[in-house]
Amino acid sequence: MAGGLTNGVGPAISASAETPANGSGKQVFTTGEAARLCNLSQQTIIRCFDSGRLRGYRVPGSRTRRIPRGELIRFMRSHHMPLDALGESETTVLLVENEIETVQQIRRVAEAVGGYSLHVASNAYEAGVLTAKLEPQVLIVNTRLPDLDVLAACRAVRISNGEPGTTVILLANKFRTEEMQEFEAIGIRHFMRKPLEEVKFGDLLMSAVNV
Repeated sequence: MAGGLTNGVGPAISASAETPANGSGKQVFTTGEAARLCNLSQQTIIRCFDSGRLRGYRVPGSRTRRIPRGELIRFMRSHHMPLDALGESETTVLLVENEIETVQQIRRVAEAVGGYSLHVASNAYEAGVLTAKLEPQVLIVNTRLPDLDVLAACRAVRISNGEPGTTVILLANKFRTEEMQEFEAIGIRHFMRKPLEEVKFGDLLMSAVNV
């Protein structure tokens, strides 16, 4: 299993008739349910929870652990586990960027994390065509692209504010305070300075999608 996870003590727990394997409708999972979805033993899930590798909370007044859906998706993606049992398909990402090095960096991150389908536009025309065609769940934009009105482009998509929509991540060597305030006013919360730190960007990508 990727990421150094093993089944721990005893074999991995498999789905049974008592607990459906498909978690598409659930928002919070027990450690037993998470174990079935990850094809790991429950003890392995508990160890990951207790060490902080899998985040969640305890039910007040008990030692019972609960794992939110977004955190389980983040955990499964980080260990290259299939999300089919959660009813999740690949997340469509549109990158609007004309710098080859940045495109290559983000492609490496998306491939390493897994679960993302990355599409690239290098100018405003391509960005418009692909946005209409793909309806991306994540839009990553170089704010310094010469022919692109980034604010207008962002206004054209339904930005996610804790509900289904497009998560926007903006890239620049430096952001001006007034500029960030303009973007924040339309619901954008994710900014990343270039050159990118790939590990940091991977964390942002996963957290941005799973809020």
